[in-house]
Amino acid sequence: MNNAAMNTVTSFDDGWYRDVTGFARHTPWLVGTMSLLTVQLIVILALLVLAAGWRAWRRDDRVQLAAAAWTVVGSGISVGCGLALKQVFREARPCLAMPHVMPVEACPGPTDYSFPSDHVTLAAALAAGLWLIDRRLGAIGAALALLDGFTRVYLGQHYPHDVLAALLLSSLIILGGWRVVRTPLLRLELRLLGSRGAPADEEDGDGLVAHSARGENDQTGP
Repeated sequence: MNNAAMNTVTSFDDGWYRDVTGFARHTPWLVGTMSLLTVQLIVILALLVLAAGWRAWRRDDRVQLAAAAWTVVGSGISVGCGLALKQVFREARPCLAMPHVMPVEACPGPTDYSFPSDHVTLAAALAAGLWLIDRRLGAIGAALALLDGFTRVYLGQHYPHDVLAALLLSSLIILGGWRVVRTPLLRLELRLLGSRGAPADEEDGDGLVAHSARGENDQTGP
């Protein structure tokens, strides 16, 4: 694809991009750490989701288990939507649109579009899923996703608005989608796994097991 098909118009947050990448050029001792974190933060978030799902399985907490399953599926949907938006907007990476601003990491090719950030889309989806599973884990996940977003701008790979769009996209899909899939997932769990001995008074109005034990869901999501 030639560059004529790519949007190279700079954006309203160019100044923020220049400020952050300027900070990166003046902190060379931090570049290696940021390059590592930009991927490792996503790995950490994924491991937290897996650990939370395993804990929900051990406790027979059906709501948390359903939320963990939706986090995996919803994260894939979020990334897919993000990739589709890239093809719609075809926004050039800032390191291509502003070649006079030197990033601390090599710039991707012209068809690797900028809006929204893939890394942050996935990180934000996992963080939103953690919020559904457990509020305390969700707070940790949100901090990690925001840090991942900062690394993308620091490394010169994305505008701040690419990061913000990714955060909003994934949050809407994961949190909004949960309202739609919660009951069907709980019904599917009940059909596949049975009650596993959960107390009868812990079922909701549809006969779906809501939580495994009284008092264990104080920090769980809706």
